[in-house]
Amino acid sequence: MFRKVLFPTDFSENSYVIMPYLKKLKASGTKEIVILHVLDMRYSGVMEPAYPLGEMGIQKFEVELYAGMEKTANKKLASLKTRLGKDFKVKTLLREGVPFKEIIACAEEEKVDLIAIGSHGKSDIEEMLLGSVAEKVVRKSKKPCLMVKR
Repeated sequence: MFRKVLFPTDFSENSYVIMPYLKKLKASGTKEIVILHVLDMRYSGVMEPAYPLGEMGIQKFEVELYAGMEKTANKKLASLKTRLGKDFKVKTLLREGVPFKEIIACAEEEKVDLIAIGSHGKSDIEEMLLGSVAEKVVRKSKKPCLMVKR
């Protein structure tokens, strides 16, 4: 039924609540998991070092900050791939953009049968102010979604 599943994650404990359900999907025929992490760069201009660097210094700071985020995300994706790779064929993807838009686009591009997502991410306060990524994915995606509460 759901042969290929998209698992978007922000690497929070809340996003990992979906893991036991992914393993249960194996019994119903799931063969492949696509793990997606989206670097949300909308806030990159908000971050500034604690001390003045000048214009060129700020640009260098942002480049180094992004490189660090990318490196950390790739390590975490590799770890998840190892954990899930025992049971499934696993593909990892790292994208940059608005998370809910990238999740929906990835689901279409990868031709997944299901999006499996935790109901809450890193920040409950952010979700109250900006709206939940998971809620937007469920509302706007054409793909079936499995949302698991924490």
